Amino acid sequence: MTKEDLKNRITDIFDNLFPSAANADKDLVPATLTDGKLYEAYIVAVVAENLAVEEGFDLVLSNGNHVQLKSSPGPINRNYPRIQLNHSGRTVAELWTDIEYLTLSYAGSARGTPNKGDYHELDIVVVPHGANGRPRHDQIWLGVECKNVDYDKSLLKEILGIRRELSLLQSPQSTMFSSWPRSRVPADPPSCVLVYASKPKVLEYSDPGELFGIDFVHEPLPT
Repeated sequence: MTKEDLKNRITDIFDNLFPSAANADKDLVPATLTDGKLYEAYIVAVVAENLAVEEGFDLVLSNGNHVQLKSSPGPINRNYPRIQLNHSGRTVAELWTDIEYLTLSYAGSARGTPNKGDYHELDIVVVPHGANGRPRHDQIWLGVECKNVDYDKSLLKEILGIRRELSLLQSPQSTMFSSWPRSRVPADPPSCVLVYASKPKVLEYSDPGELFGIDFVHEPLPT
């Protein structure tokens, strides 16, 4: 599949999710995106589709309806677009891309202004409606990492570190979701963590996720 084909596939998903938005407003993928960002754009569409179909959220493109990906990570900035998650006519959460969150270790420190080690990036997050700046670790409903490479041990250590800085290992607790991606997770706070990878090798590293509540998903690029 060419890059243009993949862009069209992503647009098709958003056509179904946001039928009232103009086609130009759903152009998630600028032409200059790298292969990694292109895969991230595809996973945004996949995650949004699951939130709509499996969880029953009504999704709304916010801030001018444009959902193009950011080029670098940073805090939540409401000048950028996001996807609102609505339930019973009320916005309850938001999906953002390339967001830095404040870590659990920072929350337990006495530091004021966070240092570089006090926040980490997630490719996709779902946070409560109204979250701003760098969300706290306990505001992350869902964190997603997207890897369009062969998964390896260094990437496993990376996601284990992210999980540790989101929550502590705990007996299963209810998440903010009814079924997808999980209704319960062995973590406190009970955030869901997903790793999507385009290559099947990711499944060779999935066993630690069973203990820590990390789901590894082989999601190949469409053909």
